Amino acid sequence: MDRLKDLLEMDQEKESERTATLEPEYTEVEIYAFTIEDALKKSAEALKTSIINLEYEILERGQNGFLGFGKKPFKILVKSTAGSASRPMEKPFDEMDLSFEQPAFAENQDGTFKVFVTTEGIFLKISSPVGKGTSVNLEEVQKELISRDILKYNENAVKNEVGNPKEKPVKIAEYIPSQLDSKFQLQISPDEMKAFVTISKPEKYGRQLNPSEIISALKSKKVAYGIKEIMIKDAIENELHNMPIMVAEGDMPIEGKDAQIKYHFKVEKDGVKFEIEEDGSVDFHKLDIVQSVVVGQVLATKVLAERGKSGKTLSSRIIPARDGKDIKLISGNNTHISPDGTQIIADINGQVIFKNNKIQVEPVLEVSGDVDLSTGDINFPGNIMIYGNVNDTFKVYSGANIEIKGNIGKASVVAEGNIIVRQGIQGKDEAKIVCAGDLYAKFIERSNVKAEGYVVVSEVILHSNVECKQKILCQGGKKSQIAGGRTRALYEINAKLLGAESYTETLLEVGVDPEAEDKLVEIHRRKDEIAKELPEITKQLATLTQLQSTGPLPPEKEEQFNLLTIKNSEFRQENGALDEQLSQIEKYLDSLGKDAKVAASKIVFPGVKVKIKKEVLIVKNEYKFVTFFKEGANIRIAPYEKAKEMEEKLKAGEKARKK
Repeated sequence: MDRLKDLLEMDQEKESERTATLEPEYTEVEIYAFTIEDALKKSAEALKTSIINLEYEILERGQNGFLGFGKKPFKILVKSTAGSASRPMEKPFDEMDLSFEQPAFAENQDGTFKVFVTTEGIFLKISSPVGKGTSVNLEEVQKELISRDILKYNENAVKNEVGNPKEKPVKIAEYIPSQLDSKFQLQISPDEMKAFVTISKPEKYGRQLNPSEIISALKSKKVAYGIKEIMIKDAIENELHNMPIMVAEGDMPIEGKDAQIKYHFKVEKDGVKFEIEEDGSVDFHKLDIVQSVVVGQVLATKVLAERGKSGKTLSSRIIPARDGKDIKLISGNNTHISPDGTQIIADINGQVIFKNNKIQVEPVLEVSGDVDLSTGDINFPGNIMIYGNVNDTFKVYSGANIEIKGNIGKASVVAEGNIIVRQGIQGKDEAKIVCAGDLYAKFIERSNVKAEGYVVVSEVILHSNVECKQKILCQGGKKSQIAGGRTRALYEINAKLLGAESYTETLLEVGVDPEAEDKLVEIHRRKDEIAKELPEITKQLATLTQLQSTGPLPPEKEEQFNLLTIKNSEFRQENGALDEQLSQIEKYLDSLGKDAKVAASKIVFPGVKVKIKKEVLIVKNEYKFVTFFKEGANIRIAPYEKAKEMEEKLKAGEKARKK
């Protein structure tokens, strides 16, 4: 193992130079070897890469033999990962299965020897023992030479080599050609894609083949491409006799891949897929049925067709390969194709659909029924038309307008534009309705509503918290009544009836920005918290400072002192920032609502509390056809005044509900 690690370290130093100048001839080779070291060395040479870029698989296990006899090499498939940063080795070096190399690196191993014959002569190679292993003795070598009828040899050379092995071949006799030499047969497949050689075993003093003989024979058979010289050399060195060895291989043609279109949305609905929460429960709200897109979003991408790679036979005949087929991108409504022709891109915010084999974006999302378990929550960047109701607990968000032909229950409905509810909102005290434009509804009951624009209701607003930054108009219906809850508007609240005959407590506020008012309350709350904590911090700091004057503080006291100092500084900085915000908001609120008013075209019942800016009037008697407005520090009462935009807004609301 240590030898392999050393080999890897040395080899790694040369890797940058190799990879910069060489391209591998093959991506994999089959190697016959007795050790992993030899296998990796030969493979690195054949693949023209570093050992660190190799991974291997044992195809056939070998045998150790006895005293050098009966040894069978391992057949190993070695692959190169060079040039692909994304192809890691199958196993880290430390996790490789090196069990087959134990004979080479065993702690104790007997010496071995080998006698082989080439055209250059008869050679003897002796390997020294390892650890407590036994050395090769002269008698063993002599018996081997006699058994192979090698009688005329240099006895001194043999004795010297046995006594002092050089670990490399030593010539001990001349080669004499004979019928006992190794021979070979070539076979070429009918399709000229593979060539195999079967090498016979040399008898007695017969010689092994030379790789050049097999290569010459291949070339004489018109094999000009794909010759595996490493395989030929390995087969001869490892004495792989009487078995077919593939020594040449052509390249099969690779057909080009057809162009494909990758859709970045669900083309077909394979059924609703529920989202499983961590606790195993199913969230029926997150069905992801509506596929929303925004302007500029890529909806589909074309993967270009690939050219085919021609093959080549052993005789260098080219085998043509089919190129991949192209496919045309077709854009639909509100989409376009990118200049390079590879992408379909959305032109508008909306719902992406696949219709008539075209991708298109619809600006309006239409929900044919209710928003319920069949649809899940809805999040859409464009307009939404809901033909049914928005049922309890469900959420609807639109980047534009929302129109609902039914009711809204205990749900959350948010729009960046207008919200139109043909019927009404029955919120059960938990509905949350927010819009950046106007809100139109027949009635609002026990709900929380915020609008940047107008709130226009024809029938009733009951026991709800309603806020808007324009005017709240409750007119045009039989009752047109606001009773209970808290209703706040920046400019005006106008209804037929304010409060109820039962003297229901009803708070009406105008001349205020609801968000600014809420922010003001939050600032005062935070300042109160700081005011409670700061004296205690100051007191503790004073105690620690006095203690510090007598000498260094203990570590825990020193840490406490540092933390209190930081907290004291942070609180004072925060308090200063809050004072600045408070001043700005108060100035802003003072500038608002100079013409703010609350008006009733029929009756104002006792129990109504009218607040205009900071002034408050509690209605104790019934008033008819009146307008409340601020004059100086008092709230005055005048005859009823119709809101300037009332007719326009009421007509718009009526039109929306009847649309």
